[in-house]
Amino acid sequence: MKKIMAILAASAVALTLMGCDLLAAKAGSGESEGTKTNQTITVDATAEAEKKLEKDYRRFVKQLGGSEKVAEITTTITFNDKDSILTIKDSKGTVTASTKIGYVFGMNKSWDATKDEATKDTTDSKLRDFYVFGFDPNGKRAYVEHYSNINFKEELDTDESSIGTCDEAVYGGGTWAAVKEGTDYTVEDGVYTLVVSVKQTNKGKYEFFLGDKSLGTTKLTSKFVDDDGYAIGGVGGYVNVPKGGKAVVNYATDKKSVTGTFFADEE
Repeated sequence: MKKIMAILAASAVALTLMGCDLLAAKAGSGESEGTKTNQTITVDATAEAEKKLEKDYRRFVKQLGGSEKVAEITTTITFNDKDSILTIKDSKGTVTASTKIGYVFGMNKSWDATKDEATKDTTDSKLRDFYVFGFDPNGKRAYVEHYSNINFKEELDTDESSIGTCDEAVYGGGTWAAVKEGTDYTVEDGVYTLVVSVKQTNKGKYEFFLGDKSLGTTKLTSKFVDDDGYAIGGVGGYVNVPKGGKAVVNYATDKKSVTGTFFADEE
């Protein structure tokens, strides 16, 4: 069961983000290394196997590239069942929790609209919104959802279950939906390979792909667009590990696949 609860208005019904299983680990549990185009994220919660109950997941989001001006991009995500602990089982061998791997796009930080437009990427480092793709290798299922009113920095490292408002379900209808091994992603000798792409056939609306499968087009209108009308934002890796588990995930991006700006120092 996903842990994130949407923060809604007091009169609204709180949603359990079934596909909204966001974010990352408590300080010290998540780390990343490598280059901006080839980065490995590790979230290790093996030392906390007994600490469960209300905060039983470690969630981590790390921005890739550093720019918030990415319109389109393709990234290959790989991980394996040797370096990672993908499921937690009880004494009878029944799976009780599983690791989720994902990708964040359309990531924007908050900024002061009363100031010059050029300051919007540097005014502060708090996130305001993003889309997240989540993949459950154990359940062969996925989701794509949008979050706003986020009050974390660009590298989320927490076990908090409430991080913002889930205000759009792009794929999964607010829960999980099936994806096919061998068609949408591959598994070979325990190595999972997911090729994810963000495209904009219709400028201003993101369309997310897992392999050749479209997981839907966003409906919300982005407040951040470039001069050509493309919606823009940052991208990042997302890892969600149950306590007692571990994930080592590589994110490799072909810079030639990027429409917009991937590196902040190129802006």
